[in-house]
Amino acid sequence: MSEIRVRFAPSPTGYLHVGGARTALFNYLFAKNTGGKFILRIEDTDLARSTDESIGAILRSMKWLGLEWDEGPETGGPFGPYFQTERLDTYNKYAEKLLESGSAYYCFCAQQEKKDDEEAPAASGPGANKYPGTCRSVSLAEAKTRIAAGEKSAVRFKMPCKEIKFKDIVRGDLSFDGSLFGDMVIIRKDGVPTYNYAVVIDDALMGITHVLRGDDHISNTPKQIAIYEAAGFAIPQFGHISMILGPDGSRLSKRHGATSVEEYNKNGILPGAFVNYLALLGWAPEGDREIFGKDELIKEFSLSRVSKSPAIFDSTKLKWMNGMYIRALSDEALLDHALPFIISSGMISADEAVGKRDWLLKIIKTIKSSFDLLTDAPAKAALFLGEDYQLKQDDPEVCKYIESKEITAKVLEFIIEEIKAMPQYDLSAIKAAVKKAQKTLGFSGHDVFMPLRVSLTGLSGGPGVYDMFDILGKDRVILRLNNFLDRYIRPAV
Repeated sequence: MSEIRVRFAPSPTGYLHVGGARTALFNYLFAKNTGGKFILRIEDTDLARSTDESIGAILRSMKWLGLEWDEGPETGGPFGPYFQTERLDTYNKYAEKLLESGSAYYCFCAQQEKKDDEEAPAASGPGANKYPGTCRSVSLAEAKTRIAAGEKSAVRFKMPCKEIKFKDIVRGDLSFDGSLFGDMVIIRKDGVPTYNYAVVIDDALMGITHVLRGDDHISNTPKQIAIYEAAGFAIPQFGHISMILGPDGSRLSKRHGATSVEEYNKNGILPGAFVNYLALLGWAPEGDREIFGKDELIKEFSLSRVSKSPAIFDSTKLKWMNGMYIRALSDEALLDHALPFIISSGMISADEAVGKRDWLLKIIKTIKSSFDLLTDAPAKAALFLGEDYQLKQDDPEVCKYIESKEITAKVLEFIIEEIKAMPQYDLSAIKAAVKKAQKTLGFSGHDVFMPLRVSLTGLSGGPGVYDMFDILGKDRVILRLNNFLDRYIRPAV
């Protein structure tokens, strides 16, 4: 088999959304699994809506996902340019060949007469807005005379009136009646190619062997096959991936939550977790395993296990998977991911963070098991970075040691004095002070630990007491214990 070449070809009219990212991922995994090439092409011929901002967002999202392209923007390659607006001469060249062979003709119909289903990437189905063939009878010689006289014309492709069959990699054998489609515009009057024409020229000249895309393109495939045949190009294999639905069974949209890749980045999802989750939307690995690194996904991926059925996007499961990825990261790596969120919260500056990295690593290690989204890291770190915290007064254990004021007062005041008297503040000295409190006061370990935990964290669970002593340091521990006493205990003792 010749080298497998696949492409992802987004239109830069907005951000990279979940469905597009999943399509890009499946193409990427297939290429890497087979030792092929993954090409990125920007289909920017929608001049009214394509923007540089959208191109930048798409490239950023692809890089964040780790979907490195072998050829395309910023990378180059032997089949460029990789922006359609830079390939207009090529489209015109092949349109001329189709005109000369009689497979296409000039169309002089008014603009409203050619608003056919080829003006959009995904047609509404065979026969939608079918063009009646008004200009089919205009000879090429007559058409050129009229153009020379100043008339504006589009170019239409003569759709063959025959059955068009192909074997879809995902869906099996499919068949369409070509006579139902009508003749489609391939070059508009402004000289810009339409989607179904440009994509064929690009895929053919770039040597694309497999076209993997969403199933909303199925009705476009017979039209494209007809153009392949008329132009004398080899026809690639097509595979149409099922759409992604929301939990309610409707097409995924903003009402279900974030839809763009950049939103998930901003919402605290790790790129590895997002890629892992996307891969499982419409593809089923062998066995029950769900957590895969990118290299493992490449090794396991197979088009034979891509499902025909729609996939359901479950934000709760994505959050769970993200938590698994967070806990699998090294403390160093997790700090790198979480620190921008902590800095943006205003609790610490970027300059301060550089000098306090070792201290921040202790915080990350302590809170690592307590959050599933990077956006939750600031709230968890706030317990260490600030002096105020939210006392969990609906917790019976917390209430117990606010109400048991004599026990709490004795424990906290004893520990404060022990800390002040320490020649060296370290873990061994702190543990010795806690044991001494139990023995001197005659309290159980629980009745010593819980007042300390509640006063240092406002919680009955969570970070370890000794972790709090270590991270807060001598002066802040004394301050926090005294503040708790002044606020909740001493006024009533």
